[in-house]
Amino acid sequence: DLLWTVLLSCIITYYLILHFSKFTMVTGKTIIEGIQTYIHPGAALFFVCALSFIILAALMGLLSLLGSVVSIWSGTWSFLDEPISAAWACVGISALLYVVLLVGRIEFFEKILAVLVAIMGISFIYTMIVSARHLELGEVLAGFVPKIPEQAKGSDNSPGVIIAGMVGTTVSVFAFVIRTILIKQAGWKIEDRLQQKRDARISVVLMFVISAAVMITAAATLHQSGNSVNNIGEMIPMLEPFFGKAALGLFVFGILAAGLSSHLPNLLVIPWLVIDLNGGQRDLRGKGVRLTLLALSVWAAVMASLGLKPVFIMMLSQACISVVLPFAVGCLIYLTSKRSLMGEERNRPRDFVALTLVMGFSLFM
Repeated sequence: DLLWTVLLSCIITYYLILHFSKFTMVTGKTIIEGIQTYIHPGAALFFVCALSFIILAALMGLLSLLGSVVSIWSGTWSFLDEPISAAWACVGISALLYVVLLVGRIEFFEKILAVLVAIMGISFIYTMIVSARHLELGEVLAGFVPKIPEQAKGSDNSPGVIIAGMVGTTVSVFAFVIRTILIKQAGWKIEDRLQQKRDARISVVLMFVISAAVMITAAATLHQSGNSVNNIGEMIPMLEPFFGKAALGLFVFGILAAGLSSHLPNLLVIPWLVIDLNGGQRDLRGKGVRLTLLALSVWAAVMASLGLKPVFIMMLSQACISVVLPFAVGCLIYLTSKRSLMGEERNRPRDFVALTLVMGFSLFM
């Protein structure tokens, strides 16, 4: 019932990626630097603080979710007498990722992310094919008709929170903020527009395919059998009858790849935002950056080990991203409409209308 949400979110994401990227390619400044320089330093500080609070919740929720997955999955390993505890799994994952970040090279970091996303995509698309072969095409296509489903029995989350969370995940302010940082770092100018558009198209198409695969898998398995999931530990045993142990292992590997490919960049967001705010250089080997990453890793491990409800926390943190989105889009409209900044690349009337509609959609979310 919610495929339309993912499709609409991906279309909006593509449009916003182009506009955020265009601002940086024309001005040479990231969106944080643009807000600080051309709007007000207080507005940039508010934006960074709001994003940082959301990241803290996301780090805690995502690591808790990953720890639960490893704990439940380890219970199926024949060479272990008892499963790894979720708390120790959280500590181990956090320590491993911190070591990866200590390597300190962005290129190495990007290669790891590429491998993780490839594993995630293969795993989720394969499990969709395995689980959804009994679904009729008409059922899937009906998901593109906008509707708000009834609340599922036994679910802690209302449809509104789920939709806002899905939009927050897809139309992610973090994606746009980091995009402008990477565009500046790559040195792309407006002459690189075609390469930038191609890059954005590939990203958004993959985003839609993987998200749709996850949703179709859930609809074909848990939903059809009448199961609800409020804790990741409930899901893995439920799915084993559908997939068998081997396929379930691949699915779990996909979940871990998805979680790690989100958690790694999330750890970098706060240091990068602060560097942007202060006009410094993005170097993972800096003492301040390493201490910040250590503090964030410890925070996530401690909070995740307390056994909080990761699904609800993740939904809430992602829904909060939707709250910050109108602010970011409003700033983008103002900055990209200024002739003194953008010259001939400033917003046309159709761009202004489209961005205003996007802002209205984000306010509704």
